[in-house]
Amino acid sequence: MEDDGTSITAGAAVGAGQSLGLPPALQSAGDSSSSSAVSPIRALPGVPDEVVRACRDAIEMAAAPFGAASVRVSSAGFPRQVNPDVISAPIKVSIDYVRQGNVETRQAPIKCELNANGSVIGLT
Repeated sequence: MEDDGTSITAGAAVGAGQSLGLPPALQSAGDSSSSSAVSPIRALPGVPDEVVRACRDAIEMAAAPFGAASVRVSSAGFPRQVNPDVISAPIKVSIDYVRQGNVETRQAPIKCELNANGSVIGLT
């Protein structure tokens, strides 16, 4: 099988010792009275399952300090080669935060960037 330049094998979710920042749209507002429109996230074909899992793992780690209760991630299209060493995978993310007995859900489409080793190196 010929490599089209976008195939990768996802490995560790985050490079050794690297901490990723969670995009602001996915961070908890910290206000239990805030409400957000929630719609089911539907997967679009494109991003391989192992890449979606690696991105989800990285997002779970980045969202943990904000008190995330659950994280859902799905493919949002086809990955693209940013440069010879980086692939950008479009994903849809939904994160639930529990605040004073209420659930705050944050959703956003983001890009999950992976290096040639399949490690997540950025969330934008």
